[in-house]
Amino acid sequence: MPDNRLTPEIRARLGQALIGFVAALALWALAETWSVPSVPDMVRLGLLTFVLVQFGVSLAMSGTVGLLRSLVGALVLSLPATALSLSAGSRFDLATDALDHANLVSTLSTLIFVATPFLAVWLTDPRRWNDYGALFETAWEITTRFLLAWLFLAMVWLVLFLSDALLDLVKVGLVDIVMRTSWLAFGLSGAIVGFGLAVIYEVREKVAPFPLLRLLRLLVPVMLAIVSIFLIALPLRGLTGLFGDLSSAAILLATASVAIGLISTAVDRDDAHAVQTAGITRATRLLALLLPILVGLAAWALAIRVSSYGWTPDRLLAVLVTGLLAVYAIGYAGLALVGANWQARLRRCNVAFAILLVTLAAIWLTPVLDGNRISTASQVARYETNTADSDELPIWEMAHDWGKAGDRGLEQLAAIAQTRSDQRMLRLINRARRIDSRYQFSEPEFLLSSEAVVPELMATMPVAGAGAPLDASDLTDVPAHQLEAWHDGCKQVLPNGRPGCLFLRGAFSPIADADGQALVLFVDTDGVVRITHLLRSSNGDLRLRVAGDRAEDRTETFPVDVLIQAQDGQFSIVPSGQKALAVAGRVIAPRD
Repeated sequence: MPDNRLTPEIRARLGQALIGFVAALALWALAETWSVPSVPDMVRLGLLTFVLVQFGVSLAMSGTVGLLRSLVGALVLSLPATALSLSAGSRFDLATDALDHANLVSTLSTLIFVATPFLAVWLTDPRRWNDYGALFETAWEITTRFLLAWLFLAMVWLVLFLSDALLDLVKVGLVDIVMRTSWLAFGLSGAIVGFGLAVIYEVREKVAPFPLLRLLRLLVPVMLAIVSIFLIALPLRGLTGLFGDLSSAAILLATASVAIGLISTAVDRDDAHAVQTAGITRATRLLALLLPILVGLAAWALAIRVSSYGWTPDRLLAVLVTGLLAVYAIGYAGLALVGANWQARLRRCNVAFAILLVTLAAIWLTPVLDGNRISTASQVARYETNTADSDELPIWEMAHDWGKAGDRGLEQLAAIAQTRSDQRMLRLINRARRIDSRYQFSEPEFLLSSEAVVPELMATMPVAGAGAPLDASDLTDVPAHQLEAWHDGCKQVLPNGRPGCLFLRGAFSPIADADGQALVLFVDTDGVVRITHLLRSSNGDLRLRVAGDRAEDRTETFPVDVLIQAQDGQFSIVPSGQKALAVAGRVIAPRD
């Protein structure tokens, strides 16, 4: 009589395929309803985090601890991770904006990645939860399985695409149905990943990551040589280009992190599997001894950067990472100096360091270490104590990246600027709030489009001289940065209560009629008046020139009285080689 019972391997494959299918469908459903206004953004963020962590950790552990146990055990991570993500989301007006911040997403991902092996080992044998050998092997096994499973998924979809192309030649659209049905494509992908993870676990002895670890060990002498050359060349080249630069600190921290990873692969999970070659063993110890210098240089560079420019979330996270790496570096160097049995001690320390990393990552996602709040307070204090000008503050980042804390900080800055009559700061804050692009904010020539500015200029800019009122055709083809400057000037209020701008028509150049010319007077960000000659030829070509005082060749800025008298009609248009504006004792004409 045939045995129709499923083998444990088949049950594991089907079970993990089912988990992957359900997880993918859940993600598909979230994507389909992501923009539904009736679903609160905190709910969306919480569901996304829970689905990713719950099913991801379950699939990572299911081969080791069994399907049902992995589903239940994953709650130990998925529930706290969801709470932490909601805590991070509460920093923003729209909770899902937290997903746009790499420091928050990467911190939560690191927490889950490091904590999962601890959970898997604990579920297997609670007494060995801190056994470095088991943790090391589990972590690398999970990493290898997921990498191969995603590679398997890519190969499956490649086969499906080729099959669709082949069957399309004979007008058979069977595969096309799967590819065009979004929920089915999602579900199939999840099932393939789950199935692949189960199969890879069955042959884990043949796909163990240990050959890769042996290859990585060969990089230890290479890293030692590179770090040594850097440290030797540093005093010869000078330190000017190193300290105070966040990118330099990031390179140093990344190098230290790679060095720590290579040292950990060299000492492996126990003495039996650690490096045995004398040369690589000595190189590992020497690299460990150099770690404090790398981290110390990074800390120095960061300290100078923070003291000069204050805190930002990125700098705060960099300092947190530097502190963690300093613990690693000092620990590794101290153990390397001990001599006998230093590798075994280093493995025990790695367990404690990993727990510290998880703890710091969790704190970073809580209000205890809210990078946005701390950074905002730092930047407001810099302005309040006159240690930074408006141009030196991350105004745009506070408006768009720093969430609720940044908004509150801008309100504080605006209040301080009001008491100081700092119009430049007020204009920067207003502009930052209405410009979504960081690049457009920092590059004035790419600021607001004419479609956004022209209606406001037509409503606010006074017109003087003979001719028709201001029309949109007068501002056609004027560059956005010039419109922005005029717009900012019009927003300022003069002592006479009028806008800080004027469109003054007149035949200042003989090559065009008066209807196609004007001098635009506006208050600049420095509080002085600048004047632009607008000239439009008969064929519609536009030319803009700076206007200045004919008697003083270098004078292109004027006191506010020039604008006030021009608005009051106390001016005349006089000949001066070409026509010029005579106002407030000045003769102003377009520059050649």
